[in-house]
Amino acid sequence: MTLPGHTLALPDRPLVHLEFERHAAAAADRVAVTCGPVVRSYGELNARANQLAHHLRSKSVGPGSLVGLCLDRTPCLIEAILGVLKAGAAYVPLDTSYPPDRLRLMLAQLPDMAMVIGSAETEAMLGPSRPETILLSDEGRDQAIRDAPVSNPQSAVTPEDLCYVVFTSGSTGTPKATAVRHSGWYNLLNWLVLEYGLDQLSSSLVVSSFGFDITQRSIMTPLFSGAAVHLLGSRSFDLSLAYRLLGERDVRTLHCAPSTLYLLVDREMKRGGTALTQVGYVFIGGEALSSTRVSTWATRPGNTCVLLHQYGVAECTDVATSHPMTDYPGYAAAGVTPAGKPVYNTTIHLLGEHLDEVGPGEVGEICISGASVGAGYINPSEEGSARFTKIERNGLLIPVYRTGDRGYVTPGGELVLVGRMDSQVKIRGHRIDLGEVDQAVRRNGAVNDAAVVAVADDADDLQLIAFVIPTADALDKPRLRKELLAVLPHAMVPAEFVEVTAFPLNPNGKVDRKALAAHGVSRSSSSPA
Repeated sequence: MTLPGHTLALPDRPLVHLEFERHAAAAADRVAVTCGPVVRSYGELNARANQLAHHLRSKSVGPGSLVGLCLDRTPCLIEAILGVLKAGAAYVPLDTSYPPDRLRLMLAQLPDMAMVIGSAETEAMLGPSRPETILLSDEGRDQAIRDAPVSNPQSAVTPEDLCYVVFTSGSTGTPKATAVRHSGWYNLLNWLVLEYGLDQLSSSLVVSSFGFDITQRSIMTPLFSGAAVHLLGSRSFDLSLAYRLLGERDVRTLHCAPSTLYLLVDREMKRGGTALTQVGYVFIGGEALSSTRVSTWATRPGNTCVLLHQYGVAECTDVATSHPMTDYPGYAAAGVTPAGKPVYNTTIHLLGEHLDEVGPGEVGEICISGASVGAGYINPSEEGSARFTKIERNGLLIPVYRTGDRGYVTPGGELVLVGRMDSQVKIRGHRIDLGEVDQAVRRNGAVNDAAVVAVADDADDLQLIAFVIPTADALDKPRLRKELLAVLPHAMVPAEFVEVTAFPLNPNGKVDRKALAAHGVSRSSSSPA
């Protein structure tokens, strides 16, 4: 089964920073970035980024170079991103909310990194063996940077060159560096602008951590469309501040994981207000969404906010498909929200074990081709390299990325996720997909959200444990079990239900199933299944 996106020709030089420069030339006084009392106009931000770019070029940083950015979320970070891109290099987020040991492990994965841009507050986090480091601050800069030209630099960067490199969680515990090309990033932002009519009024508030792939578009989409990007200015997510800024800064777009959206929705529902309701678009991605946790808020009279449920992977420029959420009763009944239709110049392939296409409605591995496909992992393992492969179609070899996710296409032409290829487990001889059990538990009216993990009991037999966020104060576990037995085979019904108020999150803001499994192991060793 193939699900193609709309084909749209890109310009000869599809470079994201050129769009920013165009807005800076047309409206130099327009606000580009804010962080607390600090405000930078397009003209000022462009000039500062240009000076940094010229300084980097003087140090032989250009196309093919990697520059680490270890900066807090301030206007200085935006200046650094643009400066690196303008120099022709690719930037690498080194998130200051990560532990120093993880940052140093990430640096070890990229031994050829040209340099790091940091600050006096972050320099020590990287350790003594870091590459050459430039220190930036919003208050002052080195004389060499201040003396550099403010004109737009010329570089030989091409659409196939790298623009950024982000780290994804590796199954071995070692983070993997995945590279994104200029052409793919431009294609994504261009689709967002054209598909949703984004313009100079489509300001964004950055609520996710810098290391998260969703943050790269959260930062750059407004600058691509001529709008302002607003920063929280704190290393950790501050719910009260974030909600207040939605209203004070008249924010019109938000890119976030479901876990962040739930917090904002709960804040608005419990304390009143309309700041989130009046946001034009919320682009949701990064993990499975529980529609029941937002449906009451989303269907309130006067709510003009459109939620977009999106699917994608960092290896393919973050977003591959998108679905505007309208049918909340249907989502609750199905226990899953469609992931939608492909972005421009992107095709979804549902493939079988031998990379053959499955039939309509059948479940297959989700593979992605087209402009979205990234440049691959840097210093990849053999398994990582195999994810980027080619399939033959009509006599042509097409590069694809094998996501490891499973899904199917509805009769209406929308992708629906089922689970991970590696989330299948065998319990008492039955092969079970944990994603399917997740969906069945979520469909129950007593459940707001659920995450199911498989853990070994004292006899080394696998059992299913469902971590559940209930709709009421207390979960009627016997009733839930009985209702699940009416719709699932006995082997697929969790042996235990654990009530939680929230799920632990990994550094990228996704549900940390390893942490849940570890908690499940401790419970199964001390209590009967």
